[in-house]
Amino acid sequence: MDVRVLHGLNPTSARALITDLCAAIDAVHRAPFPVLAAVHGACLGAGFELALACDLRLAAADASFGLPEVRVGVPSVIQAALLPPLIGPGRAAEMLLLGTRVDAARALEWGLVNRVVAATALAAAVDETLAALLACAPGAVRAQKALMIRWRESDLPTAVRAGIEAFAACYAGDEPREGAAAFLEKRPPRFAGSAGGTRE
Repeated sequence: MDVRVLHGLNPTSARALITDLCAAIDAVHRAPFPVLAAVHGACLGAGFELALACDLRLAAADASFGLPEVRVGVPSVIQAALLPPLIGPGRAAEMLLLGTRVDAARALEWGLVNRVVAATALAAAVDETLAALLACAPGAVRAQKALMIRWRESDLPTAVRAGIEAFAACYAGDEPREGAAAFLEKRPPRFAGSAGGTRE
């Protein structure tokens, strides 16, 4: 976020701005499909929170991540709350309280990103990840994403029960049978609606 915008806020306009920003990032976080972030260069503040809201994060080797808000007089808020569960409270405290910036190698070590590649290879890495995703059973991917959202907001027993229901529900369709048959027949699965199957 442009610091010049922060400079002109009052309590009312600050609340309105951060509420709107939260809604936009939350729409990504709650999307019913997987969302992939590709990060090249500096990923700071609200941009980093947007990346945290994504399911998968790929980074170029020149990427860096940070929440420098405390250095300009405000706390990191909204989806910065996703950081401690992802990397642990101690590492999160370093980023949140000190405004520490983390390079791509450390981001990978800490689990902030799934993969780091050369900047020139980032687009190809995105394509490769998307191809792997599109090869999966679409219904199972949707069910898995819904479970991931539910798990974030549930205690362990509730999350486990939700998984049991999702597992049973997937057998209302053909994907489990096709997936098992393909495995047993040593062939690629042909899921309806997937990159390798017929389109619905």
